[in-house]
Amino acid sequence: MDSETPKPNEGDAALPTAVAKPKGALSLLGRLALLGVASVATLMAVVLGIPDDNDYARATLLKHDRLSTLPGKKIVLVGGSNLSYGMDSTLIERETGCPAVNMGLNGYFGVRYLMREVADDVKPGDIIVIAFEWDSFGKPIEGSGKDLYAIVKTNPAAIAYLTPQQIGEAVSAIPFVAQSKLLRIGNQAARGELFMPKGDNLLDKLIEVESFKSFAPTGDLVGHKGVTWTGDIEEGTKLYQTGIDPTVVPAIKAYAKAMEAKGVHVVMSYTPTMRHYYAANKTQIDSVHTALTTGPDAVKAPRPPSDYVFDESLFFDTVYHLKAETRHLRVQQVVGDLRTTLKDAATCPKSN
Repeated sequence: MDSETPKPNEGDAALPTAVAKPKGALSLLGRLALLGVASVATLMAVVLGIPDDNDYARATLLKHDRLSTLPGKKIVLVGGSNLSYGMDSTLIERETGCPAVNMGLNGYFGVRYLMREVADDVKPGDIIVIAFEWDSFGKPIEGSGKDLYAIVKTNPAAIAYLTPQQIGEAVSAIPFVAQSKLLRIGNQAARGELFMPKGDNLLDKLIEVESFKSFAPTGDLVGHKGVTWTGDIEEGTKLYQTGIDPTVVPAIKAYAKAMEAKGVHVVMSYTPTMRHYYAANKTQIDSVHTALTTGPDAVKAPRPPSDYVFDESLFFDTVYHLKAETRHLRVQQVVGDLRTTLKDAATCPKSN
């Protein structure tokens, strides 16, 4: 009888090795997953833990609260920072009898978001005044991911106003937001300013102007009242180089048509613009007006962009931001546009 222990064949010998490989792969995947979770946690800790420059984004909560709670007929101002800086909603109410809410904010949120965010809170008889900076016609309609993220972070309900693409861009911007915060903290530490109170430099002055406390209950920014800006004037997008985004005008027309079908009036009252900027981009700006006001889906825009051009002395810090002391000129334009376009529908009864 042969007592020699049988030797495993080559296939049997290879089996334990083959079984070990998945275990090693799974272990590696587990470690990578753990590293990914740790990285995301660290990223969110930076984004959520390190405070923003200021609390400016909180103004969106104030604006939406007023938008959703105003009784009766109202005027809703839709656009960017040209409205937040350059509008006096109390004066609009005095002239029309209609309470107004100024939805304007500084940041590039895109035309699509700015229109969409008010759509659910307007009702038949309400008036929407659209005033986008000319930059909005030369940039992507979807807006900036980092600015959209800032809004959603402050007001999570705002995610309902975003398209899937915008949500993706907002999420993709999180690493950039984290990096920006770390760089800011690092630079402040390097200069020995990390725990110092705010100073009188231009950046600190602008941060003070653009803070939540600088907003009136109507949504108007009033922090620049009495402030003299000594820095450079921020220029707008060079439309003569970028051209006009072909998706913006059709989107505005479609929106106006949808709102009118709902019984809501929509009027274009263009942004105030510094004279030299309009002169440099006149061809592109005027082409937008022509496109908006022609065809069966023409939008109500009673006056051309050239009527909204002002001298540099009336502006604060950009080619679009009026000084607080010159806002009444803009109000006169808006009220005039409403009366020209809507006649009696531009006013509200005293009981409103």
